[in-house]
Amino acid sequence: MRQVFRAAKKFLGRGSPEDAFDQGLKAYERGQHKAAFDAWLEAARAGHAKAQHRIGRLYDFGEGVLRNAVDAVGWYRQAAEQGNPDAQARLAEMYYYGCEGAKGLTPTDDALARLFPNGLKIDQDYEEALRWARAAAEQGVVSAQAMLGYMHASGFGIKPDYEEAETWYRRAAEQGNAAAQLGLGTLLAGGYRGKPDPEAARAWFQKAAEQDSPMAWYYLGSQYAAGLGVAQDAAEAAACYRRAADAGSAAAQRALGTLYTRGFGVPQDAGKAETWLRKAAVQGDTEAMVLLGELHSRGHGVQPNLFEAAAWYRGAAELGNRRAQHVIAQMYLAGTGVPKDEMEAARWYERAAGQGDSQAQLRIGAFYAEGRGVDRDYNRAMDWFRRAAEQGNPDAGYNIALFHSLGLGVPRNPATALDWYRRAAEQGSMLAQFRLGAIFASGDGVPQDYKEGAKWSRKAAEQGHTGAQVNLGRFFMQGLGVPQDLAEAERWLTAAAQKKEAAAMVALGELNAIWRPDKDMAQAERWLVQAVELDDDRAKTILEQLRARNATPQDKPGAAMATRMPEAGNGQA
Repeated sequence: MRQVFRAAKKFLGRGSPEDAFDQGLKAYERGQHKAAFDAWLEAARAGHAKAQHRIGRLYDFGEGVLRNAVDAVGWYRQAAEQGNPDAQARLAEMYYYGCEGAKGLTPTDDALARLFPNGLKIDQDYEEALRWARAAAEQGVVSAQAMLGYMHASGFGIKPDYEEAETWYRRAAEQGNAAAQLGLGTLLAGGYRGKPDPEAARAWFQKAAEQDSPMAWYYLGSQYAAGLGVAQDAAEAAACYRRAADAGSAAAQRALGTLYTRGFGVPQDAGKAETWLRKAAVQGDTEAMVLLGELHSRGHGVQPNLFEAAAWYRGAAELGNRRAQHVIAQMYLAGTGVPKDEMEAARWYERAAGQGDSQAQLRIGAFYAEGRGVDRDYNRAMDWFRRAAEQGNPDAGYNIALFHSLGLGVPRNPATALDWYRRAAEQGSMLAQFRLGAIFASGDGVPQDYKEGAKWSRKAAEQGHTGAQVNLGRFFMQGLGVPQDLAEAERWLTAAAQKKEAAAMVALGELNAIWRPDKDMAQAERWLVQAVELDDDRAKTILEQLRARNATPQDKPGAAMATRMPEAGNGQA
């Protein structure tokens, strides 16, 4: 009898698409995925949307069939176009993130081409993702609502719309979706729609944390650590970070390691700090790698190990961490923890510079200007200096001025040089301030202006520039651009002389021998002798004049001793 029924069923078919769908469900529940596929395929071909969705899932997860994202999308799309919300939601995910082919397969192989004629890969398509996410969200699929909120908040592939993001996040969050609760908290904490609301953010983070969201625990820890929306509580911050760290959050592991480094909320413990930072680092957290580099280079309770530090810095640098690229470049330049290698230093400076590090741009520009680790190339040097200057780096502006002043890679142009010197000086460049002061004092390409010269020399002198201190001392000694003030002159000249600056010693000799009303020849000779010991030719000449004058009295004491005005070559540039 059973054989009769089987024969009749085979002859008459499975019945309606709904019957075939139900039979597929029963087979699937028994773990008979191939039988489920056969039943659902019959219903799907007849236009049954739920069966089409189920066939898509089988291809999506490789149950009863070879896994293939392209075939999965094909069936999902048929179901989605009939309004199936689950298929729409999954389509949105697949288009948003894209789907690679199975690892180890080469789609160009003839056998694979026959097995998968439509290919194996789904490229990202933000427009399609947005279309299907909205369709599913409007039908009430909570995960799609959360995803739609994320898409509008992140702005990947579409223009950010924080109002729309909050709307969809809130719909899903109020229905208990942890991802949406986390996203809504992030929007509120960051003030993306106006003033930050850390208290409201904390409430949503707490709801997500209660659903064991590691990132929610991490954000709660950050709020307790900083006292945002809650009283600062280091111990509570550590407890929250630990919950997230134990769940595998690299950010939380890094944060917990930092707390142990500082002894904030937990006892200071370099060993535990290293353990947690390492857990984050092995997950690819580059900031944790940098912190490990700092830990091993500076000690902080562990035995310093520059080789270990360099390994972590290099690992982070290889993964694109700009700060690590800069540090490892410095280590190669100095030969610290790695062999000294200017070519490697240049390579890492250039990578950091390419990511917008203005100090690295300045340094690699200098490398190209000097031909260190790279072939000398003034054009490339100027390009990097300009990039750094555009970010407000005053030393880069000074270098551009120097290039125009000397005609390196560009036609010599004193006027353009002066503009750049002024711009860099106004931004605080000590070198540019010194150079500008010397230019105005000497009248090099500009009308001589001692007042301007004194103004810029003072700014550089106050930053410790030796040459500027010498020039400023002379301005006060001779009353050039400032009221004559011998005490102030002596103060600045002494500051430079204490740094073994011979020009300052010569000026102090002149100050005591010529400019003081109560001359102190012994003091003058003492300073001049020190300058002579530094092999200063001018000091030798003046000392000889001074001794000759003392041996043969003159009608006009000091007449044979000429003083010197501040000039661009005075002191270190």
